[in-house]
Amino acid sequence: MTRCALYILLFALFSVSCEKTHEERLEENISHYINHSITNSSGYQPMLTIIQDTITVGEFAEMTLLINENDILKYREEIDADNREINKLQSNDTVIIDEFLLKSYKESLNNCDKSIKARQDQNNKLEELRHSKAVAFYVAQHRCRLKNGFGVLDENRFYIIASDKDEVLNVSDNY
Repeated sequence: MTRCALYILLFALFSVSCEKTHEERLEENISHYINHSITNSSGYQPMLTIIQDTITVGEFAEMTLLINENDILKYREEIDADNREINKLQSNDTVIIDEFLLKSYKESLNNCDKSIKARQDQNNKLEELRHSKAVAFYVAQHRCRLKNGFGVLDENRFYIIASDKDEVLNVSDNY
């Protein structure tokens, strides 16, 4: 009986220790990314990958809500400015109304209204996600060696933004 328990314990310990960490999976994806996006990646040597921060779904929703609210304010300002210009064109009796200009202002009003509606619809969906603690993105630092133009290995450091599935979404330049 103790032998069976020992095997179960060893199997559980082995299966847990074999699972790759986010850093390890991210490093594999970074390696794949570099091999397919850098022309001279033959000397690529990863050194260190550290997850520095996480961005939750709620934080991302909050940031997007703020951006959308700012966009809505800008569209409303544009609508006010277009309405003033339309009123100037229509109230001025001495100037022949430029139909093309009037039509462009009205088209701009229509586009602004559509953009505001789209942002408001997106905000309604984001409100439900506002308090979610699920991880959406990782911000990581990656250090590696890459061959320079002379064939010498140089140390490079990148900031990486990766999804919760450890897929590389964005790589910064050297910092």
